[in-house]
Amino acid sequence: MDDRERLAGYLAVIGAAGDGDRAGQGQPELRRGQFHDVVLAGEVAYRFPRDEESRRVLPGRVALLRVLAGGRLPAATPVPLSTACAGPRHALGRCHVALTRLPGQPLARERAVSPRSAPAVIGELGELMDALTGLGNDPAVRGAVPGPDPGRWARFAAEVTRVLFPLMSDRGRQRAAAELARVMAVDPAGTALVHGDLGGTNLLWTGSQDAPRLAGVLDWDEAHIGSQAEDLASLAVTFGRDLAGRLDAGRAAAAHGELGDARAIAATFALQQALPAALSGDRAMPADGLAGYVS
Repeated sequence: MDDRERLAGYLAVIGAAGDGDRAGQGQPELRRGQFHDVVLAGEVAYRFPRDEESRRVLPGRVALLRVLAGGRLPAATPVPLSTACAGPRHALGRCHVALTRLPGQPLARERAVSPRSAPAVIGELGELMDALTGLGNDPAVRGAVPGPDPGRWARFAAEVTRVLFPLMSDRGRQRAAAELARVMAVDPAGTALVHGDLGGTNLLWTGSQDAPRLAGVLDWDEAHIGSQAEDLASLAVTFGRDLAGRLDAGRAAAAHGELGDARAIAATFALQQALPAALSGDRAMPADGLAGYVS
C-alpha cells in the first residue's frame, strides 16, 4: 500500500467516526513515524498507532494529555478531542485519537545557538524544564504515567545484548558494550515528569529571529517520572552540548548537574531507536539505527 492509498483509508476511518467535517478543512497530509501515522487535516491531527503496543498504551497517553491541558506548562500541549480505540472494531488501522494541532515550527540548531537567539532559547527551555520538575510531584500526573524505574538501563542493556548484538560486527559490539556500561552507571531515578523525547520536531517555536518562543511540545508517548538527564540528552542532541551545558548550569542548584548523565544517555540513542523497531519486526528502522555498529 502506498502513502496515497494509506491516507485515503485513514480519511475513510475518520469520516466513519464522525469527524468528516473537521477532516475536510484544508488539504490532508500523511506523516509517517516509527510508531504512529499522523493525518494532518485543518486544525486537527489524527494519530493512528502502527503496532499493538502503541495501540495498547494509547488511552494512557490520552489521559496524560488531558491532565496537561489548561496551561499546566509554559508551552501548549495537544488537547484530545476524541478517541476511537475501544474493542475489536478499533483494530490497527482504525484505532486513532484526534488532537488539536499546535502552532510553530522546529527551530534549526544554527538559529538556536546564534548569539542573538541563544539566551532566549535557554530561557524558554529552562522554564519548561522547571515546570516539568514541579509537575512530577502532581498526583494527577503521577497517576497518568509510569513511575521511576530503577532497573531501566540494566534491562535496556540486556535487551540490546540479546536482540541487537547478533546484528552487529565485532567492532560494533565493542562500541555498544562500552556505551551500555556507561549508561548502566546512570541512576534513572528522579521525581520530575520526563517527556522522553524532548527535542527535534517535538519542540515547536514561534517568535522573532532574536527572540524565539517555545509555543508547543508534541509527542508525550514516552513520558514517565524519572531523571531529567534524559530530556537534557535530547536537547543536547538537538541543539548541541554547549547550549545544553549552559541550560544545565543556569538552572537552580538542586536541578542541575546532570550533563554527564545526559551524555551517556545520548550515546545510546541509536540503540534506543533500533531496539523497539527490531522487536516489532521493522527491518528498515533497525538497519538505520545500527549503521554505526555493523562495520
